[in-house]
Amino acid sequence: MKNLLLASTALVLSAGFAAAAGHEGVSVGGNGYMGILDDFGSGDAEFKSRIRITFDAVGTTDAGLEFGGSVRADNASGGASGTAGSVYVSGTFGKFSMGDVDGAALAAVGDLAGVGYEGIGDLNEMAYLSRLLDVDESLLYSYSSGDLSFYASHDQLAESDQVMAVGVSYDAGNFSVALGVEDADAISDNHIIIGVGASLGDVDLKAIYGDLGSDSQFGVSASIGVGETTITAFWEDSEELLGEEAFGIGAAYDLGGGATLAGGYVSNETTSEDAFDLGIKFSF
Repeated sequence: MKNLLLASTALVLSAGFAAAAGHEGVSVGGNGYMGILDDFGSGDAEFKSRIRITFDAVGTTDAGLEFGGSVRADNASGGASGTAGSVYVSGTFGKFSMGDVDGAALAAVGDLAGVGYEGIGDLNEMAYLSRLLDVDESLLYSYSSGDLSFYASHDQLAESDQVMAVGVSYDAGNFSVALGVEDADAISDNHIIIGVGASLGDVDLKAIYGDLGSDSQFGVSASIGVGETTITAFWEDSEELLGEEAFGIGAAYDLGGGATLAGGYVSNETTSEDAFDLGIKFSF
């Protein structure tokens, strides 16, 4: 009887906490992975696992203005100083986000499709000035109307290497096109990047081209869905901007419930090194 009373009390208290958390608009989620990785030039395979817990908060003013934010548990101190996580306020005017947010060009154009359960070096990612100059805190404005979205961003005002950017994207479902322009104080030329995507049944295609003065980058990716399995391949050449040319191929099988079995192979043509991984990634 005593154990039953304790259990009932704990249940009531936990339900009250959940209700309070729901009232405050705070939710907990996360993601992780586990598997085996043979990284570029390492020569040996190793276990590679990770888990990240994320806190998301949202609220609404009496006038209907939405506000909120998100931060990972491992970045809590950075979230407190504005260099990690992000906060936002949004309404009919659009959305203002501040913190560790994407630049406008990246938000509009994005990257190629990647492979593997943990990214395998993320060589599917394109070169953006907002990434190259690595400023932690920025301001991003976004506004969407139908199929059209507009973005504008500005890096931390106190930084010497500030990046200002604008971007626009049009997504009609089976076809999309995006344009981004970045300007940095430390670089004389503007970076102009264009992305085109198409969905043909179970096939998703994407191509990206970027130009920075006399330097350029280009990449393509394709994903094919076959039942619960998705096969993905990419090729990118950013030799002039990042000093790398790479291609990759991989497959992922949806296990359901937020878990995916995935593996991939990537070759860095510039260094003549390759890598592969196999494991399970999950979200909750």
